[in-house]
Amino acid sequence: MTTPAPLAATLDPASIGVEIKLRAGAARAVRISPRRRIDAGRLFRGQPAQSAPMAVASIFTLCAASQRVAAEAAVAAAEGRSASLATRARWLRALHAERIAEHLRACVLDAPGDKADPQRRALGGALRAALGAARGALAEGAEAAKLSLALAAAAAEIGAPDTGEAPRGWFAHLLAHVAGLAEVAPFPQGVDFLAFADAGEIHRAMRERRPEFLARPSLGDRCVETGPFARHFGNLRAQNGLLVARLRALLLDFAQSLDALRQATTEEEIARRITTRSEAPGEGFAMVDSPRGFLCHRVELDAAGTISAYDILAPTEWNFHPSGAFAKALGGAHYGAGDPQALVAWLAFAFDPCAPCAIQISEDHHA
Repeated sequence: MTTPAPLAATLDPASIGVEIKLRAGAARAVRISPRRRIDAGRLFRGQPAQSAPMAVASIFTLCAASQRVAAEAAVAAAEGRSASLATRARWLRALHAERIAEHLRACVLDAPGDKADPQRRALGGALRAALGAARGALAEGAEAAKLSLALAAAAAEIGAPDTGEAPRGWFAHLLAHVAGLAEVAPFPQGVDFLAFADAGEIHRAMRERRPEFLARPSLGDRCVETGPFARHFGNLRAQNGLLVARLRALLLDFAQSLDALRQATTEEEIARRITTRSEAPGEGFAMVDSPRGFLCHRVELDAAGTISAYDILAPTEWNFHPSGAFAKALGGAHYGAGDPQALVAWLAFAFDPCAPCAIQISEDHHA
């Protein structure tokens, strides 16, 4: 294998850099370069606080509803307002709907392989239906029952069962493929997951507005993970390998969110998915359980009610920390058999970043 030019010289700033040096089929060095983040503070500074939610939703093409929910919740906290139960139920409805649609989108569009595969291309209609349903979930008059029907139908067409039945179609295809990678991508020996109990520490760190924390967040010496794998870890089987477990976590997410859309919203359920904090008048923080994991927004308002500071911390920054869960998975993988580039692509897909990964693999010839 020839040694390519340094990735830093060619990396798109919006991409996550993934550099691996191999020796004898094992990773001898793994380097993750964080992506360039959107500077929300620069974009929103001087704007009315109430403009932030729609502005955020227009900027982010992935998880736009979750971004809007986090913005609405953070602004409410900064303004000292308590959102009504109806508003918070609307937020929760949108989070569950978007979780289903985003997982379907990622599995159809981002799974490695031939993008022109007829089986994959045939799923376009179902995917568009799911994304369209989720986009309407934040509307005042949206009905959770209708949302669940539309999303369940789209998921079923793509092969994700609504009950405990076996996956079919596209999902069965994905599971069959990654089942063969159980030995080369093993289940992790140790895990550390982000939780709502960490909200206070995250809030304190975000108040300091340190660029290093926003780009490479950690809690002391903890590099934690968030997302579907964390949500359903206790129900996953280690012997199936990391990739199967992560796909199974998505299937559990589908079932959980569809069930939530069919049930009456309770204060307890809202508290499990959304939390807000404020340390001073005009300052607000929100942490919401978005499809890829915990999403945090923090806003500061001046005396006129306009935005003076705004920061966003997305799940990708936790999961793709240079010493985080994805880096550990790369370090623990076995590259001796098969195509290492394909294995890394499957691992990146399984961790589902909200940015592309620029992957570079080379042989370490140092003796």
